[in-house]
Formats: sequence, structure tokens, C-alpha cells
Amino acid sequence: MPAFDDFDIQCIPIAQSVSPTLPTELWLQILERADVHDAVHLWTTVRHVSRNFRDYVERLFTSIYLPNATISLALPRRDPTTGALKWPGTPIPGAQIIFLFDTFAPDQHHVLFRSPEVLGAGSEARSVEELRHTNVLPKERLQEALPWVNNGKNPLTGLSMSVSGKLDWDNESKTWTWEIDWRKLMTHFSQAKNEARLKRDAVPTVGKRLVRSHVQR
Repeated sequence: MPAFDDFDIQCIPIAQSVSPTLPTELWLQILERADVHDAVHLWTTVRHVSRNFRDYVERLFTSIYLPNATISLALPRRDPTTGALKWPGTPIPGAQIIFLFDTFAPDQHHVLFRSPEVLGAGSEARSVEELRHTNVLPKERLQEALPWVNNGKNPLTGLSMSVSGKLDWDNESKTWTWEIDWRKLMTHFSQAKNEARLKRDAVPTVGKRLVRSHVQR
């Protein structure tokens, strides 16, 4: 087994200062061993170590993480606050639509996410074109939905966050497309993951303080 098999991704800034002349391919192999949780550290910290590491991390994200990224939009018919029927007509199969990574834009700064052509299966299957044509799935409904973004194969590693991009109807493929600045997407995703982790880690601390306060009384 290579010596980097148990390499701690968190130690990369130190390792880089000690041994900065490792071949590019070796560094890429090391970085590829990061799990989805380490990916946030790669993007927010390791990527800023040097220009070389910026290139390594971005190459890793464009080859591994982005191709597995998804953006899901929950599409309930009723207003979640009032319960009033907001979107009459045919129910959306599964009450959601999932945009998958499709391709890089020519400028290489943006990526294209694409909706399926058909939602649901069997007797419940509905074409996205039909849903759009009958005003069940217009752009406005997609724009107001809160995205669930995931950059790995496990949907539980995703989170809800706003996503800026350009939603368009592709009349040739009969699908919705979403053009997004991929670096901004990864930055906002990583920041949101860090904020969620800090909130989660703070809960036990608050609990311990309450217990200590109760005991002292």
C-alpha cells in the first residue's frame, strides 16, 4: 500500500510546506482519497494553500465531485405556510424534480444542470414538456422552490441552500436547464456545510452548560 493510504487531509497545509515538490499526480492521488466531508476542507482551506493546490483541488472537483452533483427542488402543490392550494392541476410525480450535472459551458466557469425529460414512472409518468405546457411546471415554480444541493452520491450529505443561476427551457431536448457558476456553487455549498457543522457542534456545548448550571444550583 502507498505511504499516503492513511494520509490526513487536514494536514495538507503542513505537508505542503515540508514537501512541496511532490509530483502533481501523487498529490492528486492523495486528494482523491478525501471523503465527502473532507471535500469541504479541500475547497475552503487546501485550495487556498497555493496556486498549485488551487489547481489540484479544482481538477479534483471537476472530475469527481461535480459530475456527481445534484440539485433537487421540492414541488409541493400547497403553500407550506398556509396550506392553501397554490399549484392546481396535475400533481408532480414524487413532488420533486432533480437536476443532474450535464456539461461544462464553453467558458469553463459555468456548468449546466439538466432536468429529466420525464418525471415518475408507469401510469404516473409525465413529460416535463407536458407539465410546462399546462402551466403545472413553469419557470416561476422552479424559481421559488428551495434547492437541496448534494455534491456526492449520498443524498444525506446534501443541504438546503439558495442557488444563483440561469434557468432556461431547452426546446430541443424538452428539458429545463440550469446554468451555474460552479466555483460559486461549491463555495456557497462549503460555507453552508461549515455553518451547519458549527451549529450542530454547538448544541452539546449548550447542553453541558445547562447541566452544569443545574448541578451548581
